[in-house]
Amino acid sequence: MPPTKLLVALLLCASLWGGPVVAQELTVGLRSEFYIDPHYLFLGPNMAAARHLYEALVDRDADARPQPGLAESWQMVDDKIWEFKLRRGVVFHDGGKFTAADVVFSIDRVPNLANNPGPYTPNLRTIVRTEVVDDYTIRFHTDRPNPVLPGQLTNIFIVSAKAAADAVPADFASGEAAIGTGPFKLVSYSRGERMVVERNERYWGAKPAWQRVTFKVMTNNSSRLAALLSGDVDLIEELPPSDAVELSKSSKVNVFRRVSDRVMYLLPNVGAETLPLLTDAEGAPLADNPLRDLRVRQAISKALDRQLLVDRALDGQAVPAGQIVPAEFGSPGTALAAEKADPAGAQRLLAEAGLPKGFGLTLACTNDRYVNDARVCQSVGQMLTRAGIKSKVEALPGSVFFPKIRVTKSEMPLILYGTSSSSTRDATHALSLVLHSYDAEQDFGQSNRGNFRDAGLDNIIEAAVFTVGERREPMLRAAMAEGMRLLGAIPLYNQMTIAAARKGITYTPRMDEQLVATGARPE
Repeated sequence: MPPTKLLVALLLCASLWGGPVVAQELTVGLRSEFYIDPHYLFLGPNMAAARHLYEALVDRDADARPQPGLAESWQMVDDKIWEFKLRRGVVFHDGGKFTAADVVFSIDRVPNLANNPGPYTPNLRTIVRTEVVDDYTIRFHTDRPNPVLPGQLTNIFIVSAKAAADAVPADFASGEAAIGTGPFKLVSYSRGERMVVERNERYWGAKPAWQRVTFKVMTNNSSRLAALLSGDVDLIEELPPSDAVELSKSSKVNVFRRVSDRVMYLLPNVGAETLPLLTDAEGAPLADNPLRDLRVRQAISKALDRQLLVDRALDGQAVPAGQIVPAEFGSPGTALAAEKADPAGAQRLLAEAGLPKGFGLTLACTNDRYVNDARVCQSVGQMLTRAGIKSKVEALPGSVFFPKIRVTKSEMPLILYGTSSSSTRDATHALSLVLHSYDAEQDFGQSNRGNFRDAGLDNIIEAAVFTVGERREPMLRAAMAEGMRLLGAIPLYNQMTIAAARKGITYTPRMDEQLVATGARPE
């Protein structure tokens, strides 16, 4: 029996907890560390933390559908103007009144936050002017029609202009600037360790079920699970798929799962003419980068048995993917099918590309960010190697991995990465960030870590993204089809989000994978 399954069996039999859930208090085990400056480093764990303390103009529910937040309503005044009516009577944690001035301050802060390794600026793409009509009416003027601006604004959190004036991330970490309008107020925060929040009794919306919530960072899957089974925590995120299968049989634990909005894919580094971690079949450095050849990228895709990858590396808890957005994003039946494995076809393509003996590369991934990421990486490496692409796997902590793969700076030949698309709930986000060439001025390609460039595809994406009306979805589908033909990103599978709680607690998992304490409640 695998160690984690043995641990599950022993602890469940021991029944280490027996008392009822303590009302009003919740302790949560999180997999990833996070920052609480809501405009620093555009990553899911940071946004999940932010949703407790701050709010956006537009919220989104567990199914990623837009909901009123700090804005009660919004409408397109014309093709280039969005008007938002702000919620009255909302106060910040320090008692200050929320008005349009705080929205303007927050919007302006995002692009001006210095030394930000992952800015939130793609969410503000197209906004050229913010007009304050009155204290509770604001208009965003855009340079082009932008039908998904409300969805993009679900990722932009509003902070107090007074409390956050001239603030840097350290001021948020200390609590001095961490003043929002959210359902909880900050008590304490220690990066990489824990965050403690308490219920905001002045909150305008439904009050959380919990008076106090403690979030503990527990990057090790076994430790996080053991903490749940021993009663040290009440709720954990990112339960490993194999443990989910075992725990689902227990009467002592509740398991919650759903297909998420995150699609995992491989990004080949096609931007560099040569890379030090690319070799020939004998291990000697290659003078030219073979990943720039479409036939080589096609060979990588054909080498992969996606269903086998899901079954073995993810215990069946994922869905093979043929595109980099979930199948349900768009009209029914229009999703691209996952490519079938064809190792022999992969070898033929390599030979056609002048690599009859194959070649070698380094495949890089995280070991603490995505579901079973290191295990998936090893499985992918083995499949590539069997097809003639000798793969050395380098699994790194996220704190090391992400700086290594910065856009236009990465020297990794191939990386395992994933994109969440809940903000727009269509292909806009993935197309513009992953497959469009990097364009800092227009905030395109912010996740294009392979530096893929195709002028024709750029034009197709831009036309689709900025079209309003019935023609838009077919254009997005055409852009995705062309992107998948060119394989600037090689889709693998649609990830599943799995959480678990001790008996007596129920939880509604979110499509965007963000664990938010307001989704938990006593049974």
